[in-house]
Amino acid sequence: MSYFQPVNTGSIQGRGWTHRLPHAAIFAAVALLYAVGGLEWLEYGLMDSRFAVSDRAASGNTVHVGIDSRSIRELETWPWSRSRHADLIRRLSKAGAARIVIDIDLSSRTTAAADADLAAAIAEAEGRVILPVFKQRASGTANTLIYTEPMAEFLEHAQTASVNVQPETDSLIRRYNRVEPWQGAFVPSVATQLSGTIPNLLDSFYIDYSIRPESISYFSFVDVLEGRFPRLAIKGKTVFVGATAVELGDMLAVPVHVALPGSMIQVLAYESVVLDRTIERSTPAWSFAAALLLALLVGPAFSARAWPQGMGLGLAGGGLIYGGAAWLQASMAVSADISPPLLVIFLSYLWGLAQQLDVQSLRIFKQHMAAVHRRAMMDAVAGESYDGIMITDADGRIDFVNPAACKLIGLSADEIGGQNILRFLRPDTSEEGKPGSAGETETRVLVRSKVSEIETNAGKRIPVEYSTTLASLAPGRSPLERRTDTRSAYIYTFRDMRESLRAQSALLNAADKAIAADKAKSELLANVSHELRTPLNAIIGFSNVIKTELFGPVGNDKYAQYIEDINMSGELLLELVNNLLTVSKMDSGNLELSEQFLRVDAVVDECLKMLGGAIGSKSLTLEADVPDDLPQLFADPNSIRQMLLNLIGNAAKFTPEGGTIRILAELEPAGELAVIVADNGIGIAQDELENVVKPFHQVEDAMQRSHGAAGLGLHIVNGLVELHGAEFDIQSELGVGTKITVRFPRDRVEGFENVVPLSDKKPRGND
Repeated sequence: MSYFQPVNTGSIQGRGWTHRLPHAAIFAAVALLYAVGGLEWLEYGLMDSRFAVSDRAASGNTVHVGIDSRSIRELETWPWSRSRHADLIRRLSKAGAARIVIDIDLSSRTTAAADADLAAAIAEAEGRVILPVFKQRASGTANTLIYTEPMAEFLEHAQTASVNVQPETDSLIRRYNRVEPWQGAFVPSVATQLSGTIPNLLDSFYIDYSIRPESISYFSFVDVLEGRFPRLAIKGKTVFVGATAVELGDMLAVPVHVALPGSMIQVLAYESVVLDRTIERSTPAWSFAAALLLALLVGPAFSARAWPQGMGLGLAGGGLIYGGAAWLQASMAVSADISPPLLVIFLSYLWGLAQQLDVQSLRIFKQHMAAVHRRAMMDAVAGESYDGIMITDADGRIDFVNPAACKLIGLSADEIGGQNILRFLRPDTSEEGKPGSAGETETRVLVRSKVSEIETNAGKRIPVEYSTTLASLAPGRSPLERRTDTRSAYIYTFRDMRESLRAQSALLNAADKAIAADKAKSELLANVSHELRTPLNAIIGFSNVIKTELFGPVGNDKYAQYIEDINMSGELLLELVNNLLTVSKMDSGNLELSEQFLRVDAVVDECLKMLGGAIGSKSLTLEADVPDDLPQLFADPNSIRQMLLNLIGNAAKFTPEGGTIRILAELEPAGELAVIVADNGIGIAQDELENVVKPFHQVEDAMQRSHGAAGLGLHIVNGLVELHGAEFDIQSELGVGTKITVRFPRDRVEGFENVVPLSDKKPRGND
């Protein structure tokens, strides 16, 4: 339970537009910084990261021929004769190159023969050769430009294009001019010249550095010169020829790939045009609008949330913005300026975090007060507890003891504190002393309700019932946490058992007396029942002799009537005595079963013959449906006979004259054998169904007495059913009748695979 409520940061921040003012100021600062170009470095970095995650292959229509270190070594001399460049052009033209871009300075003269050879090779290419023009600042001057073009004889049969590229403020080549101002006019760049169309936009575009340079076909100058290349790799392709060797000094710094030769930058610019990947920057208006919306709508949310939630919100927002920009750059060749909205999110989070410091200070104060309150409450609870409480460390040293424990031991808390628990209590060590798992914080019970002894200051041993709980505290995750091991505390709670043991002893004595009295009752009942049976048998026997006038007529009809009453009363009393004897045996567990396979139809017939007089005297209709092909039942014959006699006799007693009693036996689909006794007698109320199996229970006292019932019949049947592991089900309705079903399990029915043979069957009465 927490004793303090979280601080409502919304109330601290205020309501309405006042809490948006700091975030509006953040937007203004970011917008100003972006407007003066202070965020350009960040935009470049974001653009480069999007290039890195958006990897794409070149068009496959471009070939790069490099003047590399191997070519310089194999051709031995440098600079080469222009005849070698002429031979290269002839090789490429013969291989079917569509266009040949020569990114080599051809502005100065060499030998007349070599220059003429190169001019002839260019002429033989029939206008497929593009030669470079470029401009550069003169050494020692700031505004003087030097325009460099190929020699006139080379230009006669070739096209020209600008190869100028300019680094950005971060010294990397990013943008590429579509056209280049040239002495009062314009000259197309290489990529524009190769495209063959005048661009709609004359401003520069950003080269798509997500195009992999390694996906562009590359051949060494010397290999092409000597014909060591597949002609199909050149046919119909645009071929760029330029220096790639580091020692030639034409390496330029670029994003993503660190450094590339100047000719490769021309190739990537051309590929950007071919693939429609000329990257354009978004307008500043979009960045301003996005930053403003985030500052006014999302910024205040950072102040209203805890720092982990604010961090999650910031990461989610930044991720969405970056993901959208990455998708836009990858699919539409537009580089969105997202540094203003990202910086607004970051600064708004920092502002919210700063505000949380004040809130956290108040929260820490409230937590401290709550901890003081909890400690005072725990001290009060421990002080008022009737149970003794001791808390120890992992070594058993007592750190805390409550007044109840002090009173029991006879020492003060200061005298007990610091001593070992073993000085007073001998706990069960089978589970104690096991530290909690390292790195876990848990509380678990080690000992629950064990009995031991506690030693008082006077040396007296008092029996106590105690429990032990282990509380393990793992080191915190805070960087300020110095503890590295798990700290454990053992909590011992114990209670004086002297009064409880005295009460328990008295209870055991009372229970022993009750058991002895019950046993004496059962023995008395069995003995009395046994002793009553002998004179009852004599009374019934002699009255039966007189009743049947075995030795001659009685003489007076009144005597005959009295003798019949004596005989009936004796039979009822004998039935009661037999039932009492059976109940006594069941209660004492001395009723044993003698089980065997028996025919259910034979037992039913036997019972009907025995009860024929009682049924016939009331003109009852008896319907018996017991198939003679039923499988045999493994049971105690006497018990089954007594069940049926009690059930049929009970039905006969409570069915008025002219009624019907039905005895059914059937094999159910699950393999169980059911015996059913149903009548249309007086029935039993629903609220009495659970009580009719209880001994001596009278459903209707007057009706029961009129039929001479003692309330033991169904109780005996229920007990015998349980001994056989069967089910006993009673369904009845007042004025309609009663249906009683005894359902024997399938393992007692002959013919099923789980029936144990008679020779191996263990008597159930001994289970």
